Amino acid sequence: MKRTLGEQVFQWVDIVVMIIIIATIIFPFMNIISLSVSSHEAIMQRSVSIWPKGFNLAAYREILGSTLFLRSLVNTVGLTIIGTFLSVILTLMASYAMTKDFLGKKFTTYFFVITMYFSGGLIPTYLVVAKYLNMRNTYMALILPALINVFYIIVMRSQIENIPSSIFDAAYIDGANEYQTVFQIVMPTIAPTIASISMFFALGKWNSWFPVMVYTDYQKFWTVQYYLRIVVFSKFIEARDGSELVLKEMQIPEENFGMAAIIIVAMPIVAIYPFVQKYFVKGIISGAVKG
Repeated sequence: MKRTLGEQVFQWVDIVVMIIIIATIIFPFMNIISLSVSSHEAIMQRSVSIWPKGFNLAAYREILGSTLFLRSLVNTVGLTIIGTFLSVILTLMASYAMTKDFLGKKFTTYFFVITMYFSGGLIPTYLVVAKYLNMRNTYMALILPALINVFYIIVMRSQIENIPSSIFDAAYIDGANEYQTVFQIVMPTIAPTIASISMFFALGKWNSWFPVMVYTDYQKFWTVQYYLRIVVFSKFIEARDGSELVLKEMQIPEENFGMAAIIIVAMPIVAIYPFVQKYFVKGIISGAVKG
């Protein structure tokens, strides 16, 4: 079927708009890469473009030679993996429980939805974590406050409700208990949704730096995002002088050092995304289709 002139014009306009959008996304990232491999002198002379004239990896060698950065990177990887795993498991079990019939089910559902509109508040959360649970200066303090997201529970619950009840009945007849039903039937069935939610959880935990500032005092708890904030983009670095926390003035790092750190921090997420993209898209589509 031959397209009309209006349809062809619309198609070309659509292509041009998409190219512009892609360019606005890629250009800043390319600029960061260019700055990271440029010399400090070239940056000061404002002679850096998307395609750098030289190729200097000194900034990468410097950042990868930093013990504090590597420790922060290991912390971030560990907290992201452990935190995402715990968050997904708890979200899955909570979502499954909310599909069951129990006294006060509607009230519980409405209460969960209402809580999405109210933040927990920094002071109450701090009191619970630091005072009542005594978790200050522990890794658990960096995981616990962001362990659950009500929105993801609601989303996963709607997916579990779409599973035919006959599947659950067959599992119960075969003698499966609740845990076997969750991990051997529910989890494989809604795997795309779980993958999507896992990606969102992982992104949130990878980019987290605020809990480090609130709940810890020592550099051994730093994450890469907090490292970027303090060391790369700040004039001061937090340090311990005996038992007292102090701010020591430091030399501002060169621009290519900061850009190299950003690239290194961003690369794991960029590298992982192509492998989970198909599950991510399936999860979004399955969440948009009811029944």
